[in-house]
Amino acid sequence: MSTPTPGRRSSSGGPALDTTTVLAVLLPLLTIAALLLVRPAADERPARPPELTPLSRVLLVCPGAADGAAGEVRLSSTGQGTRGTARLRSETGSGRSPVRPRRASVVDGGAGPLVVAAEDALAPHLVGARFAERPLAHAACRPSAPEVWFTGVGAGARHSSVLELVNPDAGPALADVTTYGGGGVLDVPQLRGVAVPGRSSVRLDLAAVVPRRGELALRVVTARGRIAASVLDRYDALGAGPTTAEWLPGQGEPSTANTLLGLPAGSGQRMLVLTNPGEDEARASLRVIDEESVFTPQGTREIRVPPGSVKRVKLTGELLAVLREGALGLQVDATSPVTATVRSLTGGDLSHAVAGPTVTESATVLVPEGDKRLLLAGADAVGVVTVTAWSASGKRLTRQRTELQPGRGADVSLPEGAVIVTVEVERSSVVASVLVAGRGVAVAPMVEQVRNGLVADVAPGLP
Repeated sequence: MSTPTPGRRSSSGGPALDTTTVLAVLLPLLTIAALLLVRPAADERPARPPELTPLSRVLLVCPGAADGAAGEVRLSSTGQGTRGTARLRSETGSGRSPVRPRRASVVDGGAGPLVVAAEDALAPHLVGARFAERPLAHAACRPSAPEVWFTGVGAGARHSSVLELVNPDAGPALADVTTYGGGGVLDVPQLRGVAVPGRSSVRLDLAAVVPRRGELALRVVTARGRIAASVLDRYDALGAGPTTAEWLPGQGEPSTANTLLGLPAGSGQRMLVLTNPGEDEARASLRVIDEESVFTPQGTREIRVPPGSVKRVKLTGELLAVLREGALGLQVDATSPVTATVRSLTGGDLSHAVAGPTVTESATVLVPEGDKRLLLAGADAVGVVTVTAWSASGKRLTRQRTELQPGRGADVSLPEGAVIVTVEVERSSVVASVLVAGRGVAVAPMVEQVRNGLVADVAPGLP
């Protein structure tokens, strides 16, 4: 018998590797390694600030009439050759009104607030104001603002104020109102989260909401939507006599330097009201502004305002005597930001001098007819201001140039028939107000118009 030949064995001594198994292991590892090696390209595009774009749509809100009187609303365009049609909307209806350059168009404002809308070329040039004649009163039509302060409001029997909140949009809006008093911030639940339905208004009589004596201040912050806030101030000097009313202009924010212009001459009461919203005591000093200098009258003392409170100071002595003689205004400098108002009661009429904003280029205001003066102060450098005034029919009544110098004010007389006043500032900045005297006194602060909008810089980003 033959012996079988034994078979061959593998030289590796182990099982053979399967190709599929190898790929199943290696491919995920290679993929992970490739992903780890990938780095996103660095974004070398520099951040850019928002770009200015011409304003193409504007909504101005004229407050409701004083004590229910219909009053008069006037509109105009500040752009040479810029005209258009404004859309009007009140609580009782809507309409349209032509707006022509440097002419004052009279529209029916009704008793409630009036919303004025303009588009395209007219939008950055639209101005408006509401007037009352007996007694004389003035309120500018303003766009909504995210925050505004009202200093020196009242909630008592002799001095009371009404806060009006207007929502110009179709959607709902919400406002938070902080109330400051002599002892600090007041807890007023009715003023927190005030809802204003779309295209409507809410009027809050402070004497009913938070009845109390003493001076108050309001900080109105828009929490949702857009809201235009205004305050109608009423005062009864005798407690049983006729009540005089005037709109109280708002202040944009507290400041360490407050220039208050528009103090009527003659006998009467003058009260300075300061609000310190900070956490530390503020010390304020007062100086009088006239055409020659800014000075401190003899006997004027520093004012201490506790943190988070309102301080009322009755102006007396040499300071009151200087103001009665026709000083242009009052400069309030403080160690920390404050808001300030001087409330004057002269000839039985109420008026307010409120810390005004700075004009760096140009500003226009509509004012009622009567004896009027343009008051200028707070210049930060030597410069020139050009003052132009037009009648209601568009006739140019005056055009004059006045020098601006730091440390002194300027007083420019205006024609009685002037209803449109424009200032153009060169090489400086200035605070400006028009003081009008007729059947009473009205003060019209001048505010620069918003002519441009901001468009945010948008770029692709990583998820």
